[in-house]
Amino acid sequence: MKLKPQGPIQGERCAICVPIVGPSMEDILSQVQEAVQAKVDLIELRPDMWMKDSHISEEEYIPTIVNLVEEVHSKYEKIPVLFTWRTIGEGGETPLCSDNYIKLLQAIVDQDLVQAIDVELFAYTEEIGSIMKEAHHQGIQTVMSYHNFHSTPDIETLHVYAERMVSVDAQVIKFALMPTTNDDVLSVLQFTKELTERYPQLPRITMSMGQLGQMTRTCGHVFGNCLTFGTLGQASAPGQVEVAVLQQLL
Repeated sequence: MKLKPQGPIQGERCAICVPIVGPSMEDILSQVQEAVQAKVDLIELRPDMWMKDSHISEEEYIPTIVNLVEEVHSKYEKIPVLFTWRTIGEGGETPLCSDNYIKLLQAIVDQDLVQAIDVELFAYTEEIGSIMKEAHHQGIQTVMSYHNFHSTPDIETLHVYAERMVSVDAQVIKFALMPTTNDDVLSVLQFTKELTERYPQLPRITMSMGQLGQMTRTCGHVFGNCLTFGTLGQASAPGQVEVAVLQQLL
């Protein structure tokens, strides 16, 4: 099997990613076209947001999503894609049982049309580890993520989570945390700096969410952040900044 080029998330510069949030196929393709025209670095497909008001059964999610990814690829094959199903526990919009979460990741890796997949740290199992190895073999980058929409854990706890991500061979690590104080925002920047020092070759995505943490989305790269999420309309998380603003600042 011919391996794909190196993944779209690297450490040399801070990339801009636009979440594609649907909900209809027409909306999805329109948002992708807008992202392509804006010349962003990659898009994030968020089918948990697509399925929210779809009125189809959970058993139909996987074939429906696979078909939607195929449709996006057939029309916009040159734009790099990060595929993400965000679970309810980490800020997602649609419930999905753990077995189907695993089956969905497997289906997307088998489909082999995306350049990166998101795997949540606390959803990790040995079976998901096998899917990650398969993804690596195919040249699909794995982003292991931790989201906390309620608080910002202390830096020591975050480093424990980072070590777990590294131990299972994640190729990119991601932390999205909700601040309640200015100190929380500063701790995320400090944590980013320490990650950069500990794992200089490992791309990292960090952010402090909401209005309070918005500055981390525009200056996090100074401390070693490798990607920031921007919006061209509807945001997928609180505090996302317009793409045009990010392009000026970065």
